[in-house]
Amino acid sequence: MTKEEHLERHLELCRRVYLRMLADGSWPWKDGSDSSKSEDVLESDDNKHDI
Repeated sequence: MTKEEHLERHLELCRRVYLRMLADGSWPWKDGSDSSKSEDVLESDDNKHDI
């Protein structure tokens, strides 16, 4: 698979996820914000729990 084919595949997956979220109402988010409050964001150096 070429880089271009890989990118096209990835973008198509993103498009399908986006369309599914629109259809089931999970996007856009109800609170109207698309990012976390800065005080709630953890720096990765401060996170002792490996995800």
